[in-house]
Amino acid sequence: MKSLDKKGITIMRINALISGIIILIITGSIGIPIYQELKDSIIGTLIMIGLLVITILVILNIILFPKIRYNRYKYSVTDDRIEVKKGLFLITTSIIQIKRIQKIELSNGPIDRIFGLSNVNIFTAAGTVDIKFLNNKEAKEISDKVNELLKNKLEKKNEN
Repeated sequence: MKSLDKKGITIMRINALISGIIILIITGSIGIPIYQELKDSIIGTLIMIGLLVITILVILNIILFPKIRYNRYKYSVTDDRIEVKKGLFLITTSIIQIKRIQKIELSNGPIDRIFGLSNVNIFTAAGTVDIKFLNNKEAKEISDKVNELLKNKLEKKNEN
């Protein structure tokens, strides 16, 4: 199985930073005024502990979790299937038979474009599986390979 582009770790960290700032602003703007009103009570102490736990989780989500996700994120594209393994605590493996694919698309957001990365989105009747953080060339190669495999299978089916 192949690994993602190393720049994927940076993108995961940037995404975690953006969402972490939003989370800290919202929880801080709600929790700190409540804490100041109730700081001498057990509820105030619990609110402060909650804010500290949220802050620690945000920091871990920025620094540690992207590296773990990167190390566990693997994919494989063969002539008959695509396999994607990913996760942080719960690791999932998705296996898609090529013949079950209905649509494949390439996508990238503004941060992905800055780093020259794309995602391959694979659609089946059962749902969608994404292979994220691929360099643009590799994403295009996967898309082209899957399209060619689908074309070949369709031609074989029509011959019968």
